[in-house]
Amino acid sequence: MIIRPYLPEDHPGVIHVVRSSYDSLGYKMDFCEFDRDLASIPATYQDGGGQFWVLEDGGLVAGCVGVTREDAEMCELHRLYLLPSQRGGGFGRKLIETVVSWCRDNGCGVIFLWSDIKFEAAREVYIHCGFSPSQKTRAIDPVNPGSIERYFSLDLYGI
Repeated sequence: MIIRPYLPEDHPGVIHVVRSSYDSLGYKMDFCEFDRDLASIPATYQDGGGQFWVLEDGGLVAGCVGVTREDAEMCELHRLYLLPSQRGGGFGRKLIETVVSWCRDNGCGVIFLWSDIKFEAAREVYIHCGFSPSQKTRAIDPVNPGSIERYFSLDLYGI
């Protein structure tokens, strides 16, 4: 298993990984609205000053994560997903560590994210990696109205 920057040929694999997580919750993907960042990963992430990585297993995409800059001090972690067969093996933590390292190297002091409250295992990984959950929630996915996200943050100056 290796973590490496996203390449255009990874696109079908990334969609498969995200879709596998959505399917487990009965959610649908919508590339016109909530999932529009996945329609053009380079434009959303790399071209916008962020980065996107894949977890590769024998040439196949087994996981992904991205980060975007909000401003000079703050970055947002996005799209931490793993295939069901890769969950529980520490790969989510390694993907988060990749984002944290990139943020430190790029002068970002705070990382935040929004995670669907139904992704309970992901919540535990975020907390284990130092993210603090808040009571702040939002429901912004018009295709999946049952999706409610919780806000998490990590102050890199505090660790």
